[in-house]
Amino acid sequence: MNKTETIAIINDPEVTLGHLEKRNIITLNAWEINWKDLDPHSNYILLGGHMGAYQSSEYSYLKSEKKWIVEGVNSNNKILGICLGSQLIADALDGEAYLAENLEFGFKKLKFLSSSNIFNDYKNIEIFTWHRDTFRLPSKANLIAETSFPQIFSIKKTIGIQFHPEITEDLFLKWYEGEKTKKELDGFNIEKEFKKIKKNESLISKSVNKLYDKWISI
Repeated sequence: MNKTETIAIINDPEVTLGHLEKRNIITLNAWEINWKDLDPHSNYILLGGHMGAYQSSEYSYLKSEKKWIVEGVNSNNKILGICLGSQLIADALDGEAYLAENLEFGFKKLKFLSSSNIFNDYKNIEIFTWHRDTFRLPSKANLIAETSFPQIFSIKKTIGIQFHPEITEDLFLKWYEGEKTKKELDGFNIEKEFKKIKKNESLISKSVNKLYDKWISI
């Protein structure tokens, strides 16, 4: 087992590690980081957030984070971006994060375009999606899987995941609290999707932890 430490970058206090909380993962707040002090030999998880990867003027730390991503990818560092994290990777490189016309929400089946041992467990299960922003892939990225949106890509030792493999009941309820969110999701069957999270809690947890174990062992 790889003993290198893993550091999760929190981009939004409301978006945490979910089913990876019990792993030995250090968490740092993106707005408090001195990016030059980060050890290039560590594993890094870039977590999600309500903001857009393109909103550096409103969230100034995103500019520093994207600069660090470019240097990290070019140096072959190990980075895993989830939701906003994947969008930041795309936007930092020569891809582009942007607001999509339609919101994607709920459990979906992935269409795999190339093989990846890390994601074998996701070939026969549904994944949970919740995003309005999406991205155009960096030119050197390999698109591994998609729904109607790109969902998994890799570039060197960096992986971007658009969906939420870490989702828990608590995270869902926390994200669904605001009136703006409820209005945005009007027309979706919220109860149905929440029941799926509860019903599949064990499978979701097992899958994301196996993904994590494979990723840190690369």
